[in-house]
Formats: sequence, structure tokens, C-alpha cells
Amino acid sequence: MIICVPGEYYIYETDAAPSEAELTSFFQDLNENDIMEIRLKPSAGRPSQVYHVNRFILENHLDFTDLSIKKSENMFEDAAGRCTFDLPAPILDSDGNCVCIVKKVRSYYTHSYHFEGDIDVSFLNRYDCIALAGLNEYSAELYKRALPLWSGSEVFLIGQEWADYLDMLPSLPNARVRLFNKTEEFLQELSSSARGNLLYILEGLPQNEDNSRYKEGILFYDEVMTLTFMFSHVVHPGPNNVNQKFFLIDGSFYLEGIYAIWDKVFTAARYAIAKGYTPVFQIVSSNDNIYSDYEGEDIWRKFFLQPENFSLQDAQTSRYVAVSPNMNILSILHFIMNETARDISLSWPQGIFNDRIKSYINERLNRFLPAPDRTLGVLIRGTDYINNPLPNHKKHATADMVIGKIQEVEDTWDFDWLYLATEDEEICSKMKEHYKDRIRFTDQRRYTVKPGQLLVELHNEKKDGKGFRLGAEYICSVYLLMQCRSLIASGDCGALTEALRGKNGEYEHVYVFDL
Repeated sequence: MIICVPGEYYIYETDAAPSEAELTSFFQDLNENDIMEIRLKPSAGRPSQVYHVNRFILENHLDFTDLSIKKSENMFEDAAGRCTFDLPAPILDSDGNCVCIVKKVRSYYTHSYHFEGDIDVSFLNRYDCIALAGLNEYSAELYKRALPLWSGSEVFLIGQEWADYLDMLPSLPNARVRLFNKTEEFLQELSSSARGNLLYILEGLPQNEDNSRYKEGILFYDEVMTLTFMFSHVVHPGPNNVNQKFFLIDGSFYLEGIYAIWDKVFTAARYAIAKGYTPVFQIVSSNDNIYSDYEGEDIWRKFFLQPENFSLQDAQTSRYVAVSPNMNILSILHFIMNETARDISLSWPQGIFNDRIKSYINERLNRFLPAPDRTLGVLIRGTDYINNPLPNHKKHATADMVIGKIQEVEDTWDFDWLYLATEDEEICSKMKEHYKDRIRFTDQRRYTVKPGQLLVELHNEKKDGKGFRLGAEYICSVYLLMQCRSLIASGDCGALTEALRGKNGEYEHVYVFDL
């Protein structure tokens, strides 16, 4: 996302280009977003020249170039195509004055600038008033394309940069627009007068969190852009299925395991059905994921079939296909989408898993779980969950704590065997040492991570077949867990969610550590 950042803009007109040492000395005490425009006067054999310098360019020894972007209605789109992370660029008006400085920052949502499809304002229409905090790429698109379709009555624009951009924007015939230079002014106005139902949209990255922010009417731009422009990018790859609207779901998943990916794309798919679309999956944008063996590989088809009685080829030869943006469906977006798709489920006429996965599971089911109705399933997450917990991940119990719980229930729960699902080599060794021949586990490879090291870092090397093995091992491990009579889990995670869903309430006993 392109945002406006605080910074100073200097103009230096000179006959001779300053040296890199002189420029470095000038910038050493300046803000990281400060920019100098150097105007080099013409001389014999050399035309005039304009280029920009800032601290990032000097520290990284980049070539000097003209970074400026022309002020226009589409200046954020222009900046999105040109700006790189950490390198600020000036927006200049027709007189060469700097109206703001912009920079690209990381966001989960990606904006395609294709608008042939639906712009969905149904979520925005829940609110009478909308506050857009900060002038940025996404607030500009919401103002230009969504708010003219919105049924609300009052818009609050927060940030002094809006004043120099409003003349580029269309008027909103049905809404009153008010400008506040500072957040404090806006909050003071809210406290002093009654308002209708307000949606306050902020810059920031969503996290896995409770719904308190949503209940207070506060969302991030990533979340609102996903809900509004989710179906706006439409392509027409073929002549077929003229009465069908497909939604092609892709995404960039890096740290997610197979069931975390599953949960996120299933949420999007159910939401798409609620909006009148038929979902299909083609996950080709996750080159950094451990299940991808080469760039552009479809990691969905390695393991799964398509839902709803349509194939990927059906979509690829159809008249109308909406292409998903990249979207990270974390807890609040998950909740909002599930509100809309409350009574909707995906159908799988041919089953969820492809034949290769089915064969992999069946062979190991017979080998590692001969008596599931006499077996206690034990799920213990280690690696990242124990040594290097990620933000907002649940804390998990240690193997010793799980052993203690098993001892506590052994006289009251009916089981002879234990089946262990874990990716952690040390946990597996400890459980094997304690339970010896009573415990079973699959032949998957297990790992030990060092402090500060993530499990995904052990899989940076791409190798043909490795992605399938990693995914199949994880799927099989959880599938066998579903077959067990009872379950003990070290904490909440995607594998637990899937085991409970697959068992459909039929475990005799369930205990999940909540630390």
C-alpha cells in the first residue's frame, strides 16, 4: 500500500553536482523520508538535469534518478507501479511544488486496479458515517469508487494531505464531507456531538485478535478493501457457462500450514457463494510456501479437488471469472465473512482429497493405526509453537504436561493405544521413550528448530516432490488423529480445528490445553 509519510522537501539548484560525501553529510541528521531535489543547471555539452536524493539512496548506493510523481487523480496508482519499499517519492503539482511524500509499505491486500466486476458496498452500507484516516492508496480508491455508491450520509477525512488532493476527486452527491487536519480534532468532534453509526478505517496490519475492534466500529484498510473490491477484477477467458459467475481463489501464503490455508480459502469460498459466485481454487502465488516446489506451481491441485461440481478447466473456459485479490483472512475478516455465509457450506461431490492423497492416507492408516476405536489421539505442537512462538499464536503445553494429563485420565478414559501427531523430533522421542510400544506415529520427517529459527526456514531449498511430501505427511497425520476414540491436544491450532471438524463431535473425550 502507498501511504503519505511526514518529510521535508528541499530544492538545491547548482552548477556542479554535489559529491556523494557532501550529500551523505547533509542527510545524516535528517528524517528518513526527507528528499532533496537537485537541479543541475545546463553547461557546455550537458543539458539541465533533475534528480532526487535521500538517505536510503545514499546508504544503498543507488543510482540518482527523478523520483517525482505527478499530482493527479491516479497518483497513487502511478506510485504503486513505481515505488519500492523504503524509498520515499515526492508528489509534485504542475508548478513543481511538493504536495506530499509517499512510500510503499507492506499490506496483506493487493489492489489490481481492475474494475469491470462488482464493487460491493453492502458492508459499507451498514454504517451511516465513514472516517478515512490518512490519505493513502486505499483511502483514495474507497473515496473515488466505493463512496459514490454508498448509502451513508457523512464522510470524515483525517489528515492535512487530503486538502491538496480533494480537487482531484469527484464530489459525493449524497454525503457531506468534512476535513480534519489531525486525529485529535476528529476525536474531539466525535465526543462533542451525536453521530450515526460510524466506521473508522485506519492504516495498519490486522492480527489474529478478538472482535473488540470490530465491535467498536474500527477496521483496517486491508479488511475494508477486501470486502469492497473482492470481486472487482473480472476476466473473460472463454465462451462457456454464460449464466455462471466463478470466483478464482489464489493467495500468497508463506508461514501457513496446509490447514491454515484450507481454513482461509474455505472462508472466502463460502462468502463467495453467499454473494452469488461459484468458487474454484488455483493457488499459484505462494512460491515461498513449503508446499511449492517451483515458481507458479498450483499447490492446491497437489492435494485437493475442486468443490461445487465444477473443475478448474470449467472456470478457465467460462465467460465470467472474478479473480481474488491477495487477502489474509484473519480473525475479524473471518468473523465478518462467516456472518454473511452462516448457513452455507461447500459441497464436494468427488471428495476433498485427490487420488494421490487418498492412496497415501489409506496405506498409512492400516500401518500406523490398526485399532482406532481403542486409541487415544495426542496432538502436540512443538517447533515454532514452543521455541519461537509467533504473535497471537496460542501457547502450547509441553510434552511433560501432556504426559501428566494422560496419566490423569488413563483410569477413566477407555484406550489401550496412543497415536501421536507431532512435527517435533524431540517431542516424538520423549513420548516414545515414555510409552514405548503403546504409542504409534507415522513415518513423517520431524524437526528440531533452534531459538530464533522458524520451521519454514528449514525448507527454503526447493526440490521436486518435497512440497507434496510435506503436505501429505501433515494431512495424513491429522486424518489419522480424526479416527481415534478420544483426543488430547497441547493447544489450539489449525490441526486441532480440522481434527474436530472432521470428527464432527464424535470424539468420546476431548481435552485441549488453554494456557
